[in-house]
Amino acid sequence: MHLQCPRCRSPLHLHQASNGSYCDNKHHFDPEPEGYLDLIPGKKNPKDSDSRSLMRAKRNFLEQGHMQPLVEAMATLLAPLGERELVHLGCGEGYYCRALAERLPGWRFGGVDLAKNAIFAASKAQPDASFIIADPARAPLQSGKADLLLVNDLKVKTEQLCDWLAPGGYLLYLQPGPRHQWQLRVSLNPVSMEHPLSWPTLTGFSQIAQQRSQFSLNLDQSLRGFVLETSRLGWRADAEQRHLFTQQGPDELEQDLLLSLWQKPLIS
Repeated sequence: MHLQCPRCRSPLHLHQASNGSYCDNKHHFDPEPEGYLDLIPGKKNPKDSDSRSLMRAKRNFLEQGHMQPLVEAMATLLAPLGERELVHLGCGEGYYCRALAERLPGWRFGGVDLAKNAIFAASKAQPDASFIIADPARAPLQSGKADLLLVNDLKVKTEQLCDWLAPGGYLLYLQPGPRHQWQLRVSLNPVSMEHPLSWPTLTGFSQIAQQRSQFSLNLDQSLRGFVLETSRLGWRADAEQRHLFTQQGPDELEQDLLLSLWQKPLIS
């Protein structure tokens, strides 16, 4: 991963003796024992990290394979590109980096996230990858150096993504489709209407491929509670709605994700 100093924006270099990073202005960043770099100087905001129980629940959910159809769809789109370095902006505890590494041998992986406990877990589980504590929307990536970025519905300006990517670099963009978590949506708002299918248009990029990944999760009471805790829809539910969904909600939950693969032109 080609990084820049969070203090002066100069390129960071590898310090062989410490395995840390430094810039020409003599700002130095030592790696944590687990191998990740903390590129947010100063104290952290506790709100940037999940509670230990919620992070454990997220990891258990993902490791049980509930999102495996999405991983397979991503790997199908990426495999024809050949061996590359993928950087996941908003990587959480690194599940998608680990899952894709199993399907894309020879690839290199890295991730950026604000949550220290998530990056700690990601780096511990995948020590051969590069994980960074930083704001994904303002990641300390050098301009024009990134090979491939994975972005899942992250609010990053298209111009910024294009700036980070090298000429000919790729962007895999993931966003919810019109049926995503439909049963939760109608449980909270019975008059919900399905929006038409709409694929993104990203200025400055050429579209290479697109794929719609649709599958269902089998829910029990525990998983319904987990969905409420982790879904943006669930965050808006009141106490009564949360109780009804957890206790008497649906047995299945649709997942509807739109994957689109883009390339930055070789010549701007």
